[in-house]
Amino acid sequence: MTDAGTPEDPLDSSSGGGAEPVASGTRLAPGRHRSPLTELALPIYIPSIIWATSYGALTAVMVLAALQIGFSQTMAAAVAGVSGLVGVLTGPWVGREITRFGDRPAFVAGTAMAIAALLAGLGSMHWPSTGWAKPVYLVAIVVLSVSNNIWSLARQSYVAESIPMAMRARAMSMLGGMQRMGQVIGPGVGSVAIARWSYPGSFWVQIAMAAAAVVFVLVFTLPTPQRLGQVTGTVTEDVNPVRPAPREHADRRATTMLAVSVVVLTIVRANRNVVIPLWGAALRIAPHTITATFAASAVMDSLVFYPSGRLSDRFGRRASLIPTLLIMGAGFVGLAIWQTLTGFIVCACLIGLGNGFGAGIVMTMGADLSPDVNRSTFLGIWQSVQQAGMTAGPFIVTAMVAGFGVGASVWVTGVLSLVGVGYVLVAVPRAYARMGLTDRGRPLVSAEASARAAQD
Repeated sequence: MTDAGTPEDPLDSSSGGGAEPVASGTRLAPGRHRSPLTELALPIYIPSIIWATSYGALTAVMVLAALQIGFSQTMAAAVAGVSGLVGVLTGPWVGREITRFGDRPAFVAGTAMAIAALLAGLGSMHWPSTGWAKPVYLVAIVVLSVSNNIWSLARQSYVAESIPMAMRARAMSMLGGMQRMGQVIGPGVGSVAIARWSYPGSFWVQIAMAAAAVVFVLVFTLPTPQRLGQVTGTVTEDVNPVRPAPREHADRRATTMLAVSVVVLTIVRANRNVVIPLWGAALRIAPHTITATFAASAVMDSLVFYPSGRLSDRFGRRASLIPTLLIMGAGFVGLAIWQTLTGFIVCACLIGLGNGFGAGIVMTMGADLSPDVNRSTFLGIWQSVQQAGMTAGPFIVTAMVAGFGVGASVWVTGVLSLVGVGYVLVAVPRAYARMGLTDRGRPLVSAEASARAAQD
């Protein structure tokens, strides 16, 4: 959330140092040393995992519910695609509205929209033969996707405003970790609900969990985020001799350079969800083994989200991006070469592990790029960039499979990931240098200035 009355355009070609202003207010008393990550547990992290679990419970049955209402298989598959496309198109608008009204009201509005959409979806399932059932269900999925976008952007903006730069990657990786854990837990919760109450059970579970998440927000989230980790006016772990002036605009060229790396990463991530099952089927591996392997890969994914944040805070954003792309690339190439059941299981788990090293990295770079005014507006644009890669990935796989077979899609995804490593090595430090930052998000200071600061 940012100040009102600031310029509307969050992007500008001007460069300059990234700011790290210290807020005037603080939630910590002088001399109190409590981790900012702990401070965000109740207002952000716990509601985030509840929301992610609820959304994961529904995602697994979104297409199946569409079939029950009467959609054809093709149209039911398109429903899932519509959800991703909505994320791309609505990001900038959602960001502007969060800038206008604030993070906390956004959480509440997003939850209200989700509950209304879920009730509409339940109505469609209850009266599937009516003429309005299909269009209402489609609109409900669109609204639900927008509400998920709102939650994603509001919590990212709140964390970016609250956490000192020295802990930003850890804070964002925790946020990414909550999302991953919810995606692992959610389908299990949804399966139990379906077994007990059929498909509507997943919808009722999400309604209950969305309401629980917003209760945490209402009780624990401050109306205006305040900088955490401050002790007597000093931000713990973030003491810099030089602090650049606040930026009113994001640097266009830096944003473009980092956006390329994000699109590569998100395409590889999205392809993982499509290529692994297709390749398993091509190898004639039993469906239950493919599903179990996918679950094991998701577990590996969720194991390393916090260490990845520590790596990024200590050694720079490349320390998270490079292992992610390198390990996932090696995993895909391994899938193509090691065409046995053992190879499939090992390489799929390796891809999951690699993906885990990138937990929160896209959000971290978005927060680094974002200006100090109209932050949420920029983050909405950044989220659309991320969603574009996620949406394009499956279509790329479809074209590759249709033209050259499943094996080609495995190879192309692996090579794309490995090529991304080379791009990241060159482009990321240059993009941050344009903003006057190292890729740890710290101000670039000349040797002379450092010496003078040390003498002072």
